[in-house]
Amino acid sequence: MATLYRSRTASRTVPGARRFAMLRRLPLLAAIGLMALNVPQVRADTEVAEGSIVYDIPAGSLADVLRHYAQQSGADIVIDARGALAGRSSDGLQGRHGVAEGFDILLRGTGYRAVRTGAGYVLQALPAEPSAGVSTLDAVMVQGQAVRSAATDGNDSYAARYVSLGKGTQSWREIPQSVSVMTRSQMDDMGAVTVAEAMGYMTGLTQSDYEGTEKFNARGFATSAQFDGVPQQDFGTHLDLAIYDRVEVLRGPSGLLTGTGEPGGAINYARKRPRDAAHGSAALTAGSWSYRRAEVDGGGPLNEAGTLRGRVVGAWQREDKFYELGHNAPRTLYGVIELDLSERTTLGVAGTWHERQFRNFNGLPLYADGSLPGRDDYVGSDRLSKYREHDYSLDLTHRFDNGWTAKATYMHRRERYRGYSAFAGSALDTATGRAGISAGRIANDFEWDQGDLQVSGPVRLLGQEHWLALGYNSSRYESTTGSRFVWLPDWAPLQDHDFGAAFDAPVTNFNRSVTKQSGLYSTARIRLAEPLTLVLGGRWTDYRLKSRQVAPVASSWTRSAADVDSEFTPFGGLVWDVADNMTVYASYADIFVPQDEEDVSGQTLRPRVGWQAEAGVKGEFLDGRLNASLAVFRIRDTNRAITDDANIGCGGTPNGACYRAAGKVQSQGVEMEVSGRLSPGWDVMAGYTYTDAKYLSDSDPANVGRRFGADVLPRHLLRLWTHYRFGPTDFDGALTGWRIGAGLQAQSNVQTASIRQGAYATVSLRLGYRFDAHWDASLAVNNLFDRTYLRTPGHATFYNLYGAPRNAMLTLRYAL
Repeated sequence: MATLYRSRTASRTVPGARRFAMLRRLPLLAAIGLMALNVPQVRADTEVAEGSIVYDIPAGSLADVLRHYAQQSGADIVIDARGALAGRSSDGLQGRHGVAEGFDILLRGTGYRAVRTGAGYVLQALPAEPSAGVSTLDAVMVQGQAVRSAATDGNDSYAARYVSLGKGTQSWREIPQSVSVMTRSQMDDMGAVTVAEAMGYMTGLTQSDYEGTEKFNARGFATSAQFDGVPQQDFGTHLDLAIYDRVEVLRGPSGLLTGTGEPGGAINYARKRPRDAAHGSAALTAGSWSYRRAEVDGGGPLNEAGTLRGRVVGAWQREDKFYELGHNAPRTLYGVIELDLSERTTLGVAGTWHERQFRNFNGLPLYADGSLPGRDDYVGSDRLSKYREHDYSLDLTHRFDNGWTAKATYMHRRERYRGYSAFAGSALDTATGRAGISAGRIANDFEWDQGDLQVSGPVRLLGQEHWLALGYNSSRYESTTGSRFVWLPDWAPLQDHDFGAAFDAPVTNFNRSVTKQSGLYSTARIRLAEPLTLVLGGRWTDYRLKSRQVAPVASSWTRSAADVDSEFTPFGGLVWDVADNMTVYASYADIFVPQDEEDVSGQTLRPRVGWQAEAGVKGEFLDGRLNASLAVFRIRDTNRAITDDANIGCGGTPNGACYRAAGKVQSQGVEMEVSGRLSPGWDVMAGYTYTDAKYLSDSDPANVGRRFGADVLPRHLLRLWTHYRFGPTDFDGALTGWRIGAGLQAQSNVQTASIRQGAYATVSLRLGYRFDAHWDASLAVNNLFDRTYLRTPGHATFYNLYGAPRNAMLTLRYAL
């Protein structure tokens, strides 16, 4: 079967802003400035060598090296990657070369040469003897646009060109909102193994909640989750990062993508898919606090024709913690199979099993004088809690002759949690360290069913090519929660973790809720003129929520006041391609989020409503190896549920939290990001966010004008990761094989009514060495300067969680 490796050039698109006239001018001025800076560089490149590009392609299998070369050079390469090239390797390509010269270098010693044809470059086998004939691999004539792929696995790049979190695969420049992508290459360079570790370097994101179930916030608001582009109601346990190809983040309202999506944005977790060529890798890691980890990843074609492909990823981990009795032991197994039913139709089947044993830690209480216990202290049970999750999914994709694509996806996910929890009921006595404590068992079961059906493709009208997508998705989320807590009036929470008989009685109180959401959506990119595109979209959403008591006595179902029918969520924008490599955009989006939280009187809060206006500029530089963006935004949000600190004791929540509507709030600011390769061997991802959020009106007049979301939203947020591979031209090749990475996470203060976390920064370093084409070792040191800080500031009785002290990890990796 012939495979075409194509350069990925794409049309660009953009949207229009409303209610924020000032925003329209700033991106245009920035674009003009960036264009002025970019012009001399383009001329210089042209003068050096026509068509030449600086390459940094590492050694590897010949099929992988050619794929990288096609992406960087823009050359279309027709080869039989699943057949004749199997088992062949290349030394890669470094430095500045023209296309033909680059082929000569990377094909040395492979037994092939490249010949240009109308279909692209075709590989020919070199004759074994002068008299022998020349054997040419079968070529295929390819017409129309190249297939877009958002996959980053094996691409060796931080600069993603395409994303899949929208409806269909789109260029990141076609989306008139802020978009960031954590590629597989960056995850590997950082040594990140958890979702929280990866999100800690994502522009504009902060985290809250507990380990393994972290919630991520952007622009002062929560984000929604997607898996392989399909939205999921609520959130579940985070799975091991090893199973993901990339993590895509869209900041700002995502109602078009997720229905009743959170205004902070949407995070799409895109799982790995099978490769066309056989591959395999394994890694062992050891580190601080008895950290141990093993990881495997392998797969490839499962039949001779390569029409059946598979992949398996497994990760086992066990660790103690920097605090007393801390323990965490997750295990994950993921498998996926792809079958080409025809040349244009592909079926995918995937499944994941995940189990995690850990000691549940709800954070530390304060002392009565407002001081905080040490970071090695722990409040909770000495018994282990357990999460168990499994899911399976199916997707069917068909590519029509006219450029249209149809895709159907379904995912089923179940999660079971059996845990032990304890938290102080009051601040600790300053002299004795004693307080009342609530301790108990939790028994929760969650089940998700979610599906999406969409068609998308080009439309020719009035001499221009437009793009249209139509779709329908539906989801069902069932939650069965139970707990049994007892009150112990005089306890030493920091010393005594054996609650004995308090945990022996079974859980007998259970409540169940069922949330259903479905929606019809449509989005269009309408080319108004060659450089200008109008983006329009909308979704009609139905939302249903019902709940009842299951035990000890079953009650009737109660419908929520949050139910809605055919709620319309519009989106609009303009995209202007001011240059071949630069886009200016502006957009407007509505916010609509039903809420199931209740106030102190037991009434369900009204839905959240609001809007966002955003404008910005996006550019691709250094021949597409570097992405850069600048955005300004303003969000208005009304009725968001926030914890009612003045009233404690609502039913249905173990910590007794009540909620109230936050009135009207405004969040506005600026975001900047750069990601990609600055020079051969040097990769970077850097982002800065400034956000000013405040109450415009509130049921409590004292809040008007005050800072909003201060517990999760720093005004200043800086994320930086940079990585350098030393090559033959560095120090005369003395450091070839070595690499070094460094990360910086910095933010201004955050606070709650009880405690304030001042501004802080942490630094991480990672040093690696590649022994040969197969073996690699790396040493990482996190929180290098041992900064003491709270990653989550909390309340007087719980939720104060320290960040980890300085720690080290050593990893040994083998790849086929």
